[in-house]
Amino acid sequence: MMTTVPEGKQQDGRYCRYFRLGATEVDLHNRMRLQALLGFFQETAGDQCEEFGSGWKALWNGHGLCYVVVRMEIRMERYPGTGERIRVDTWPENKLRMIFARYGEIFDESGARLGSIVSQWALLDVNKRHFVRPTPEIVAMPDTSTLSAPFELSGEVRATKVNADEAAGARPEVRAFSVSRRPVYSDFDYNGHMNNSRYAEWVNDALWMAFTAEERAAEPFVKRLNIKFRAEIPAGMADSEITVSGETAHFEADADYEMIG
Repeated sequence: MMTTVPEGKQQDGRYCRYFRLGATEVDLHNRMRLQALLGFFQETAGDQCEEFGSGWKALWNGHGLCYVVVRMEIRMERYPGTGERIRVDTWPENKLRMIFARYGEIFDESGARLGSIVSQWALLDVNKRHFVRPTPEIVAMPDTSTLSAPFELSGEVRATKVNADEAAGARPEVRAFSVSRRPVYSDFDYNGHMNNSRYAEWVNDALWMAFTAEERAAEPFVKRLNIKFRAEIPAGMADSEITVSGETAHFEADADYEMIG
């Protein structure tokens, strides 16, 4: 049974929502898609912002601003499948900065943690296309002083060995990949640029294309994904060729894959 945490705002400043996974929210191995995960996280965060009067509509209509993600790291312990009910908790850091953080944790019905997210956001002036420093009058936040980040962002976007083989000096197999594709209508959101969840799906697709048939048969999954958003892809770039490149690191001991670069 799901642990009894009420939906909505919590006394410690967190906000939580429940979701049940449908067939369109899992991949061919019946594991939750990264796009679905980030969609749940964004919906929950949006609901918390609405509670404090700093949701999307209030920022867009009242100030000509919108939230944009600058950096995001996802760490997964297990991916749930179709029919599973999950709980998503999210909360902002307890201070406003030019680049401010928001955290998330995902739990299954038993209360076991499935994964966590650390993200960094900024306010973008939608007309001038430059960042704006947030103020308490524009972005109100709950008191989250008793909470801490689920983990610290990695110092650089490189794979990190996370199993016991590291102590034995094992080295992962690292292989470069590069895949080109063109953004299409479904990649863009109401802010007029490619949504952060679509970036994650593009990376997943690129990794899949880099795998051999034998590697695909092992049903690998992304355990850690670290993305830095260096430039937006606006809707005006639809049909332009975009290259997704990086490296995969394969750890033989547990057949997990991580993104480098």
